[in-house]
Amino acid sequence: MKQSSLGFTKNILGIKGIIIIIALSISYQIYIDNFVDQEEFSFADVSYGITSFVVGIVSLIVAKRYKGSPVFGKSYFALGIGFITIFVGDLIYNYYSLVLEEDPYPSIADAFFLGFYVFAGYHLVKNIKYFKKNLSVTSKLGVPIIASLLIGGFGLFTIETLNDDPTVYFMGILYVSASATILSLAIFGATIFRNSVLGMAWFMLVIGIFIYSFTDVWYYYIEELGEYTTIHPVNTLWLIAYMFMIYALYRHKKII
Repeated sequence: MKQSSLGFTKNILGIKGIIIIIALSISYQIYIDNFVDQEEFSFADVSYGITSFVVGIVSLIVAKRYKGSPVFGKSYFALGIGFITIFVGDLIYNYYSLVLEEDPYPSIADAFFLGFYVFAGYHLVKNIKYFKKNLSVTSKLGVPIIASLLIGGFGLFTIETLNDDPTVYFMGILYVSASATILSLAIFGATIFRNSVLGMAWFMLVIGIFIYSFTDVWYYYIEELGEYTTIHPVNTLWLIAYMFMIYALYRHKKII
């Protein structure tokens, strides 16, 4: 009876958290639609970097709680470093864009943005292997198949931009390849982690990574076509992803 009550309470907390995230996301989209001038500096210009920094710090706090663990300590440390590299990349990106008034893409900022995928991939693979030691052939093939479909789709639908700037086109392919791989791992991880000891906390973290990776793929598609703006809904989706991860890490910290 106590276990069922505890499970019910956890589910309620999860639902409340999701409702709050949705409400904040709608509020943010209303804010950027009505109050953000794309010609002037605003919170929208730095919200991406700030929220990634918060996720990184909270991940490092969770990693500290797992100190000594050969799996969780290292994997959460890697996740934290990954999001901090995004923060550094965003600082450089905004420096090029807002201070130097130069096109920040491609630039050295991309090295930091791409670095995130390495750390996030390490985190997901480390945890997937821990919770599911014997992976089936179907599971092993699923990740590259999903990733290949996404990469192929991106390349096909943006091929007309290749002649405009080959460097930007192939940078987009590189980013989408990394994002699609993380997205595929997140889908696979979500099916495993929802049944783990930490249940909802694990699941929400992976859902956050999934939304982030999906948004990355969408962003590089619209960026390649020249349709990206600071008020595009893709920015709100990134914020949703970060809020999911922050909430999941908070719940994770409360449990361990």
